[in-house]
Amino acid sequence: MSEEKSTPAAAAPEAPRAVEVPMASWVRGGSLTGAYEAQLAKQKADAQAARDLEDRRAAKAEDGSGEAKQFRHVTGGNKKFPGIVLEVREPRDNKILDYVECELHVLDDGTLMLQLACAWCYQRAGITENFNIRQTNRHFELDVRKQGELWVNPKDPRHVVVLAGTIQMTESFTCPNLGCGKRFVIDNSVVREK
Repeated sequence: MSEEKSTPAAAAPEAPRAVEVPMASWVRGGSLTGAYEAQLAKQKADAQAARDLEDRRAAKAEDGSGEAKQFRHVTGGNKKFPGIVLEVREPRDNKILDYVECELHVLDDGTLMLQLACAWCYQRAGITENFNIRQTNRHFELDVRKQGELWVNPKDPRHVVVLAGTIQMTESFTCPNLGCGKRFVIDNSVVREK
């Protein structure tokens, strides 16, 4: 028997692949390519045009001539949030150590969330990271008898906060920041170490 050898059909040679990435192209010596510089200039111009458009929109919204305006009721604070100011006191002699300005948020389910920073972390290491205390986790009450009163910072009289009220939390809370572990309660907006 004779063996038949099958020869594969001659395949066409593949065209060499060319990868073009003008943004990542560098010329020897560290200078940028013209295509990359053109793209950077276009991105800068697009970003500036977007900022200008937003500035015009904001100015038009602020002007609002002949248009209805919607006013929101702010219960306190010196910005867009209701403000709570907590006093941090020395446990032994009741001396005021510091003040903590907090934000009070109303969540979708109608419960409150207090956002604050730990005064002890700030004194110890300058840490100003905020953490949240939710009413569902640590029950606290908002007393609105002082709502609308002005609190003036004794260290800086230009810093004024319109109070949303005072906070009462008898259940102790532990600072979640790494390395702190301070336990405290809030009694009539006074933070006491537990």
